[in-house]
Amino acid sequence: MSQGQLRQQYPVSDEVFDYRVETQGDTVRVNLDGDEIELAVTAQDTQEGRCRTSDGSLHSFCWTWTGNALQLWVDGNLFILEKMESRRQANPESSGRGSDIVAPMPGRVEQILVQPGDSVERGQTVIIMESMKMELEIAAQRDGVVKRVPVERGDQVDRGMRLLELED
Repeated sequence: MSQGQLRQQYPVSDEVFDYRVETQGDTVRVNLDGDEIELAVTAQDTQEGRCRTSDGSLHSFCWTWTGNALQLWVDGNLFILEKMESRRQANPESSGRGSDIVAPMPGRVEQILVQPGDSVERGQTVIIMESMKMELEIAAQRDGVVKRVPVERGDQVDRGMRLLELED
C-alpha cells in the first residue's frame, strides 16, 4: 500500500489530495480524499485499462510516473499530479518556478496567446502545446504581467522547460 499527498500541477491548480493505493491482483483501489476509484488493469506492462468511479461510470485510463509526477490520462484528458514530500509542504512559489510557466511534458508549442506586457489572470490559457497527439492548454498559475516569452511557435520543448515568465 502506498499513501501520501499529491498536488495537481496540470491543469493548473493549488489542490492537494491525500491518496492511498491498495493493489489486489489485477485490481487497484485508489482512495483520493475519501472518494474511492477501482481500477481494473488490463495490461500491466502498458499501465492501462478501465476504471469504475463511485457513481458506476466506466472510464478508460492510462498512466505513467515521470520522476515525482504522475501523468494520468482519463478518457483522453490529461492530469499531472506531483508527489509532495511530507517533510515540507511545498507551495507553488517554493519550487523556484513561481514566476515561470513551464511545460508539463515534452511537446511542441502550437500557439502563443500572449505577448510581453500583456496582463494575465490565474487560470487563463496562455500557450497551447501539442504532445502525444493531444492538445494541451497551458494556463497561468497566478495573476501577473507577461515579462518574457522565451519560446516560439513550432519549438520542441522538454518537460519543465520555461514557456513564459510572469511578473507582478
